[in-house]
Parts: sequence; C-alpha cells; structure tokens
Amino acid sequence: MKQTAEKTVVAKIFTNDLTQSKLDAINHEYEAFQRYIRGDEEADLYSATKQCADAYVDTDNLRDDHDYPWFIRNDVFDVGVDVEQHDTDLTDWWLKLPVSQVWGGVNVPIQPHDEIPDEADVKDSKIVRVNGDYYAHLTVQQEVEVSEEYGGVIGVDFGVRWVATSVALPSRNTEFYGREIRRIRRHHHDLRTRLQEKGAYGTLQSVKVKEYRQVNDRLHKISRAIVEEAKECDALIVVGDLEGIQNQDLGAEMNRRLHSMPHHTLKTYIEYKAMFAGIAVKSVNEYMTSQTCWRCGEQEATTRKGQGQHLCHECGLDDNADKNGATNIAKKGLGKDIACPLSSLGAVCEPVLGPSGADQASATVCLRADLEAPASTKRTVR
Repeated sequence: MKQTAEKTVVAKIFTNDLTQSKLDAINHEYEAFQRYIRGDEEADLYSATKQCADAYVDTDNLRDDHDYPWFIRNDVFDVGVDVEQHDTDLTDWWLKLPVSQVWGGVNVPIQPHDEIPDEADVKDSKIVRVNGDYYAHLTVQQEVEVSEEYGGVIGVDFGVRWVATSVALPSRNTEFYGREIRRIRRHHHDLRTRLQEKGAYGTLQSVKVKEYRQVNDRLHKISRAIVEEAKECDALIVVGDLEGIQNQDLGAEMNRRLHSMPHHTLKTYIEYKAMFAGIAVKSVNEYMTSQTCWRCGEQEATTRKGQGQHLCHECGLDDNADKNGATNIAKKGLGKDIACPLSSLGAVCEPVLGPSGADQASATVCLRADLEAPASTKRTVR
C-alpha cells in the first residue's frame, strides 16, 4: 500500500566555515524575520520568506524574549550533495538559503543528522538559531510502498529502567535499549538544580541544550536499531500506547523518572523511520501487559519485584519484567488475548493496524516458526 512518509531532518549549518559576508547576510535575514513577525512590515526580508511568515507564524501570541524559527519556502531554497561543487572537508551537503542581501542566495555547508533519500521531496522548512549556532529543520516527504505481509512481529515496551525493550516473535530475541538515558537525565537534573541555586541561568540554558543533543542522538540510534531489526526479521512493529504509561501513578520519585524518559519522541522516531523503510507500526493498549505472564497467560498469581523481575506463581516463569511486557505487546499486536498462552497463537493472524498504520488496513503476519522453541540467548544492551 502506498503512503506518504514524512520526517524532519535536522542539519547543522557550519557557520565557522563561512565568509564574514555570508554570515552577516544570514544574521541579517534572521533578525529581519524576527522584526517582521512583530509588525515591522518594512523589514529587509526576502519576499517569499515574508509570505511564509504570514502563513506559519501566529503573531497574536509572540513573546518578546523569544526567537522564532525563520521559515523558508521550498521553491526558493535548495539542498543536496555538492551543490555547484563547493569544496570543504566538513561535509558533502550544501544548502542554498534565500536572503535579501545576496542575489541568488548563499550556499552554506550542512551536516544532516539523518538520510535525505534521492527520491524524496524537501518541503517548506525552517532555520533555528540556538546559542548562536544555526540549524536547518528540513521537512522531507517521500512516497513509499508499505508492506502488508510480515513474517513476524516485534513488540516494543517503553519503560523506566530501559527507555525501550523489544521482543521479536517468533524468535523471542530480546533487546534492551537506552539505560544510559537515565544516567544522562539524572546527571543533568542534578546539575540544573545546582545551577538554579547559584542563579547561573546563562549556563543553565547551555546545559539544557547539551542534554537534549545527547539524549536525542541516542534516541535516533535506538529507533534506527529497532527498524533495522524489523527489516531483517520481516516484522511488523507494535508499540505500547503512551497514554496508559503517562497516566500511571508510581509515587513521586518513580513518576519523575517515568515522565523524564522521552518515550513520545522515541515512538515518533520509530514510526517515521519505519515508514521510510516500508514497515507498518501499530499502537496497542498496554492494559495488563505488565501483570500478565507471557508464557501461560496468568494474570492474578504473578508478582513484579521492583522494576526488573516478573514472577509467575502458576507456571514458574522467572523473567525480566520489561521483556515480559514487550512480549505481551507483541501478542496484542497479533490481535490475540494476552491471557492465552503464547503457544496458542495461530500460524496466520491479521492484526488491524492502529493510528500509526495506514487507513486501518489489515496486515497479514505469518508466524512460520515454533513459538515455544527455546528463546534466543541474544540480549543486546544499548
């Protein structure tokens, strides 16, 4: 089935590699944009950029102490590899920015954080300035063929100890992702507290930016790994509905840890990377996925010890709690009652794709292996 995949590719602009005249032209355009959206109709701004500002900026709710993204129209800028064969050791990618002070715009070197496919179209985008550095947020769209049949399913559980745990069926290969994100969050939380006590608000902002970059880099790597596994396994990806996670009350400290984990961002990255790879993503309700034993389906006689261990007093299962949840999410993705033993799954299931899937269409999942075979011993910690 054909779908339009869309993602935002963030690309750092290497301003240190620019001539002073180019940098001055970019700074001038950015500042003129800020004046124009605040009512200065005489601001020296590229005409198409004025039209973008009128279309995208809500001028009724602007803050005086806040900069806003400089929007650029897709028909007046260009992005690609070796535009006009410019030479730099930094990158092969270039962006031609429309500016009022230079006829034809200025070419600047950029480093995209993610792939821009040759077949993709770059739509209206924006330029963001953070601590004096410029970043292009490029909106990329591409028509893709999303598979309707799969040889398996990967369930993804979002948690506190690990930002995500994935279990593949039928192999039951288990991957644990992102424990270091807790460390990064905890470190920067403590650092921000100390800086606030000292009143060092300038340093506080740079710390927030550093934390965001570190966490975001890991989220891209995690989502890429999950999608790559799905490609290798020919698997549908099933994720937990985040509404249930965010409504949990686990106590003040655990709630802080839970809500500090970037689950929504990770889910978004998984969805768009999967879409570009032609893989569907389905969201399921997480109700009872943690309490239910994945092996026998018992829901009452189970115990979760802390955040790490799941015990079933019915069949004797002693397993990792996040792995248990991810396995049940995979079962739900197949349209099965999680109270049924894993061995009862049929050979062919037709799960209806949720909001992340296309047009509520059906995708056929053919489980071609014995689901009660010994679980894979591979357990990758990322």
